[in-house]
Amino acid sequence: MLTELSVAVVIVFSCLLFHVAGVLSLAEWLLRRRNHFGRNGTRMGYGVLMISLFFVILMLHVAEASLWAGFYYTRGLFSDFETSVYFSLGSYTTIGYGDVVLPQNWRLLGAIEGISGVLLCGVSTAFIFAVMNAMLQIRLSQSGRSATRFL
Repeated sequence: MLTELSVAVVIVFSCLLFHVAGVLSLAEWLLRRRNHFGRNGTRMGYGVLMISLFFVILMLHVAEASLWAGFYYTRGLFSDFETSVYFSLGSYTTIGYGDVVLPQNWRLLGAIEGISGVLLCGVSTAFIFAVMNAMLQIRLSQSGRSATRFL
């Protein structure tokens, strides 16, 4: 069990670093372009931005689940990489159908991956909400309305 926990800590920490670096990079990119969006932002432009942001964040999550899958595959816990990714995405998203399972001495990793995935999805949700809120504030300032009058 100590081996499982040690491996899990390393993978969770790696995923956390990767995710935070990705979200911070997106935030920096958005902040550098804030004036552009404030002057030239249209509904269509904001829509494209949100779709792009969603896609990049989705790819972050797929990469993180693939990191788990890489461990499962290299340790021979599943027969092929596709099964490793399938199990990993099911665990990461907490769907966990149960049609593919880890060997008994490694099964704790699936639960820890689920906890990690839920928390990282929460970070992504908070980030997307913050970006949407900033867009709303920009749109309100462009129209001359205050947020209290809008709501």
